[in-house]
Amino acid sequence: MSTDDAQVLQLADHSEVVVRPIAPADAPLLQAFIRRLSPRSRRFRFFVALAELSAAQLERFVDVDAASGLALVAVAGRRAGAAIVAEARYALAQDEGNAEFAIAVADDFQRRGLGRQLVRRLTATAWRRGVRRLFGEISNDNRAMIGLAMQLGFRVRGSLHDEDLVVASMFPSSDAARTA
Repeated sequence: MSTDDAQVLQLADHSEVVVRPIAPADAPLLQAFIRRLSPRSRRFRFFVALAELSAAQLERFVDVDAASGLALVAVAGRRAGAAIVAEARYALAQDEGNAEFAIAVADDFQRRGLGRQLVRRLTATAWRRGVRRLFGEISNDNRAMIGLAMQLGFRVRGSLHDEDLVVASMFPSSDAARTA
């Protein structure tokens, strides 16, 4: 999938979503998505209690420079009834060759394979663009995301008992990265 293309994905329950790069026109849909997330899902994504994105955050989230990262949205429904049901992104870090990823999936779309497919797309694009290490911070009580990261070949560092966050890292030389 090129970053300009939309692609229909079939989920584990046979429902379909359209995955495409985010655009500035998506601001209202993204804000609605964030508001619909449960408090727990918002905390897992942002690590703080928030109800919605500020105007500055929202602008930063929808206006992504392709040279410094990628942001994808998964959209369910048709035109007037369309809703963002997942958001996944990576952004180049200050350390050259590294990029940080983050993902959020609507509560009613979790455990359908959408997160897995989005992380795979992020990983594949990052490697094609020369990223040497993709990493993400994960709340230590977000067992589903920690499990997914491990299944996808990320190395998880940090204590699952004593610290608030663990770090999942993947390098393109790993077998998992080549098949992402």
